[in-house]
Amino acid sequence: MAEEQEFTQLCKFPVQPSHPHCVNNTYRSAQHSQALLRGLLALRDSGILFDVVLVVEGRHIEAHRILLAASCDYFRGMFAGGLKEMEQEEVLIHGVSYNAMCQILHFIYTSELELSLSNVQETLVAACQLQIPEIIHFCCDFLMSWVDEENILDVYRLAELFDLSRLTEQLDTYILKNFVAFSRTDKYRQLPLEKVYSLLSSNRLEVSCETEVYEGALLYHYTLEQVQADQISLHEPPKLLETVRFPLMEAEVLQRLHDKLDPSPLRDTVASALMYHRNESLQPSLQGPHTELRSDFQCVVGFGGIHSTPSTVLSDQAKYLNPLLGEWKHFTASLAPRMSNQGIAVLNNFVYLIGGDNNVQGFRAESRCWRYDPRHNRWFQIQSLQQEHADLCVCVVGRYIYAVAGRDYHNDLNAVECYDPTTNSWAYVAPLKREVRKPRQEGPFPAHFPSRVCRESGWPSQGSRPSGYLQRCCTVIGTGDP
Repeated sequence: MAEEQEFTQLCKFPVQPSHPHCVNNTYRSAQHSQALLRGLLALRDSGILFDVVLVVEGRHIEAHRILLAASCDYFRGMFAGGLKEMEQEEVLIHGVSYNAMCQILHFIYTSELELSLSNVQETLVAACQLQIPEIIHFCCDFLMSWVDEENILDVYRLAELFDLSRLTEQLDTYILKNFVAFSRTDKYRQLPLEKVYSLLSSNRLEVSCETEVYEGALLYHYTLEQVQADQISLHEPPKLLETVRFPLMEAEVLQRLHDKLDPSPLRDTVASALMYHRNESLQPSLQGPHTELRSDFQCVVGFGGIHSTPSTVLSDQAKYLNPLLGEWKHFTASLAPRMSNQGIAVLNNFVYLIGGDNNVQGFRAESRCWRYDPRHNRWFQIQSLQQEHADLCVCVVGRYIYAVAGRDYHNDLNAVECYDPTTNSWAYVAPLKREVRKPRQEGPFPAHFPSRVCRESGWPSQGSRPSGYLQRCCTVIGTGDP
């Protein structure tokens, strides 16, 4: 009796914490869910505790009502939503094949789904009716793994039938990535015109040049042989040509097209594109939807700088940091000007290098300015500053670029100049109240950034800074996919 009283006392009074800040702990098992599934599968395999029979195509399948209700909205509404099926021992399932129902029940009990070309369509039909998103996604992924030029239209129809927007997007991506090859097939011309128009308008369309888009627009109406033999009529141009970004085509190609066209709206469009090429200095102020690069890719780019060698040789290299790979790569064969400590700005996706210094005849400040065009991968020298600036601050305000203060290797400056891209000219504006310059930065890569870059991008954690440079100017631009 005494032992029982002692045990009771121990149960009534819990262990007192050794310090006053003791808290409760919550433990979670990583194996519990899988163990629960194994237990339910064991019940099913043993035929224990079944409480509902699904009748599919006249055949019976026993199951556990609570597991079905927990697995999808369809059965939850049926067994917990006040419907008559709540009281029925046998429930008739319409619009689903027996094999597909067995597939789905196997997934519910095991989380595994085996798909093949022979069962994927009926499984997808059943999953859409029973509202099981995971199985729908698995079926879509399986179909995409087998998509080719011959069956893509059938899969499009399946996506439209069941309103599968994710599958439609995957099919669109397939065509966008394989556009040049797919546009030369008969299946391409069987797509709805609205679908092709949307694809040709996309920034994600992967082509090596805009001429391929022009040819793709024609191939919807003509055979490859007709296009190559120039046996086409452009008197009333196809609507798809509206999607072509003619200013991105090479000037020589545009000139040949312009010369063979009769007076027409298309000829006027080509003439405008030619004017875009001829007014190179004004291109940043002529930007619009048809001059936009076909890419959603943005990256950090670096220009010029000084090699970290005793000779302090200036670099003419340009590199980009791929945010997907975290690696620096050379991105242009067109050599950048040899500069360091220059200002940098981005206006309408053109990169401007402003002033800086060089060591051509001993280090001195520069007034020269350059502009890089990622559309055609080339540099263009714009109007020089009215005086030399190095270690200056450069910023974009509205449609103007401002070069602020710096130094000229003799004195610090307070002068501020404003660049107008519509006139390709610099003009003095109100100076600063005192002379200032950007402080020299130390270390292997003391790059400076526009505030937008620091705020929105920063350095990807997986990317290392490019070695071998003391000074390099960096910014973010839109460019073609690497």
